[in-house]
Amino acid sequence: MSLIINVPQLITCNAIITGNLTCGGNPVVGAEIFFSDFPEEVVSYDPNPATTDVNGDFSTTVTVLPGTPLVSIDVSATAEVGGDILVTNVGTQAECPTVECPCKFRIGVQGNRASATVDIINQGVASTLSGTINVTAVQCFTASPNCNPAVDNFNVTFGSGGTTINFIQGRRIEIDCIGDTFARVRGTALGRGNVFTGLFEVLIEVSIGPGNIGTWTVLANDNMGHTFSTTFTARMSPITSIGECGVQF
Repeated sequence: MSLIINVPQLITCNAIITGNLTCGGNPVVGAEIFFSDFPEEVVSYDPNPATTDVNGDFSTTVTVLPGTPLVSIDVSATAEVGGDILVTNVGTQAECPTVECPCKFRIGVQGNRASATVDIINQGVASTLSGTINVTAVQCFTASPNCNPAVDNFNVTFGSGGTTINFIQGRRIEIDCIGDTFARVRGTALGRGNVFTGLFEVLIEVSIGPGNIGTWTVLANDNMGHTFSTTFTARMSPITSIGECGVQF
């Protein structure tokens, strides 16, 4: 019998754990997989237990307790098959820093589209695609001098022919600004489209130069061998605003 789990090397606030259960080389269907970790009370799992499908596959979303500094943990998966107990342990690191608003920004690409060339790795295969991209991010932004930590969203959409790669419902881990010409957000987002699925850590940076031209960098990684990276230039959206915080709500 074999119980395999795929755990990212670093879990930042959220991640997806997948796995497979077989017996004699055949998938075990309908088995319950229970998850735990040591030290306890660092992460939670949903669902717990997970249930294997017709291929013996299963998955669960792991969530790190907010405010957790970088710690080392062991993730365990346990299953019972025919009276036998199987346990698999994988060591990893987890963190979920306290979210703060050192600055605020609202950034985007003018016209909601720009030309970009992206490099991806999908299931170990590297490729380069040319197409159109849109990037938006609104972090801690209000029109007043204040900052609002509840404002938290970023999205990336890319298309190349029939290929779509999107990172949506982005939530920050940290942000930075330099004056009114540089903004950066690192966080987690859901991979969607016909190439990537699951939870990714995403980095978005933009540096604004003369003529309101932004140099954008977007990096995404699920820590399980799937990556997306691009650097491109595009005129900034008229709504773009980068600034310091006054009073936070």
